[in-house]
Amino acid sequence: MLISHTKKFLFIHIYKNAGTSIKVALLPHCAGLIHRTYVKASRRLNIPVPSKINPFLYATHIKAKSVVKKMGMDEFQRYFSFAVVRNPWDWQVSQYKYMKKNKKHFQHDIIRKMADFDEYIVWRCNYDVRYQKDYLVSENDELLVNYIARYESLEEDFEKVCSRLGIEAQLPRLNVSNHIPYQEYYNTQTRDLVAKTFVRDIEYFGYEFD
Repeated sequence: MLISHTKKFLFIHIYKNAGTSIKVALLPHCAGLIHRTYVKASRRLNIPVPSKINPFLYATHIKAKSVVKKMGMDEFQRYFSFAVVRNPWDWQVSQYKYMKKNKKHFQHDIIRKMADFDEYIVWRCNYDVRYQKDYLVSENDELLVNYIARYESLEEDFEKVCSRLGIEAQLPRLNVSNHIPYQEYYNTQTRDLVAKTFVRDIEYFGYEFD
């Protein structure tokens, strides 16, 4: 997660949804140069950073409901909160490619032993299901964030965020997993398996396979 106490925004970072690029683009708006330098040095030396200047106050992929528990709803609502979601079929392809090549990922050893993407999908859908929606809603299924951007229209939606915040920022392209169109990774069985397993995200965000 990224938080700005000066511009009053917080970004809920759902993994493999351009979160690293967004944080790099917005970090200069989270604190002044002196504070950012201090934060970087403190993190490198493992020294606690005062919460009022720490843009990385909470865990990288913390859920909005967990932030509310830590901050309190009144304080949470003082910030403009947003996140980026992605087509679930495309999301799985991106995760697969990233975990397979990144030796530091905690699931890399599991993925690299798999025969192919089909085996990955079967494993994911049966043993390790995680929903994007869960990052954005309360325990009562109420939406907590103010704005949901789409990976498919990222630049346009990011401009809307910047306009809302009254800032200028440009997205770099970082941690991009280059691959063929996600549809080509699927056969009928794996496509339907994702449709069934991730129906909560598909229906909530209005996604389709094509």
